[in-house]
Formats: sequence, structure tokens, C-alpha cells
Amino acid sequence: MADDATKDPTAEPGHLPDGYNDSGRQESLEWAVVRQRLEQSKHFWFSTADADGAPHARPIWASWVDNTVYADGGVEVTRWGRDLLANPRVQVHLESATEVVIVDGVFSRQTDLTPEAFRRVQASYLSRYADYQPEAADGMFMIKPRTVLAWQQFPADVTRFRFS
Repeated sequence: MADDATKDPTAEPGHLPDGYNDSGRQESLEWAVVRQRLEQSKHFWFSTADADGAPHARPIWASWVDNTVYADGGVEVTRWGRDLLANPRVQVHLESATEVVIVDGVFSRQTDLTPEAFRRVQASYLSRYADYQPEAADGMFMIKPRTVLAWQQFPADVTRFRFS
């Protein structure tokens, strides 16, 4: 596991257009709070676009381990998978519209999973999906985040986390 995988991202206030935060109050969320939401989320909404730019969103079973989204299956046989093969840029959203977490990242068929990290991915799946876990690391793919945008009390705590 690379040191970058567990390094906390850099936090900064999220940029909002004029008029969105007239109170002027701005607090940053703690990464630990956002990371916990990612680690405990059951459904991850993948937002992709096809070659013509048509958007597509689907809930996917996945896990957040070492600052990475890991998932398995569907890449060759689904619309979202074909979209990712053609354009690896993706956004991954959690379900809540009030405790928002949006991961802006890059898809890769190749993962950086060590055997120990793969066991943590399997355990993460079991904690979410009861009787399902990926069988092999070579069937996994990953989304490496570039940024995460999150808030729980919009607009006062909109925070952007940047990964190096």
C-alpha cells in the first residue's frame, strides 16, 4: 500500500457563486467525518457520460478502502462500464441529498490492491451486503479520487478535499 493511500487530502472551502452563502459563515468539514460516510455507505451512484456526452447514473455496490473506491463486475456488459472504458472520468455520489459526498475521480481496470488491502475490501463488502464479497482481486476495478466535495449543513460547511 502506498503512503498516499492513507494520507488525508487537503481541505479548502468549496467555492459557491455569489448569493449562495449570504451569512458569510464558513466552516470546513473534517475529513474523518467524510471518510466515515464513504466507508459506511451501502450504495455508490456512478455518474458517467457516453461518447456523445449523454449522462448516465447508476447505483453500484462498492467499498471505500485506502482513499479509493473499489468495485467489481459489469464493466464489459453495462452502459456505465462501457462509458468508463471510453472515458475514465467519473463522479461517484453517496445517497444522501443533505449529507452530501461527491467523489470526482478516475477509473482504472488495474488496481493497486495488496493481498491485505483486498481482504479489507472483502470485509467492507460483507459489512454492507451481508452475503456477498468479491472473490478475487483481479476482478476488481478502482476509482482514484482527484477531489471530494462534501457538506452536511449547506452552504456553511461546503468543503472540497484535494488528493495529491
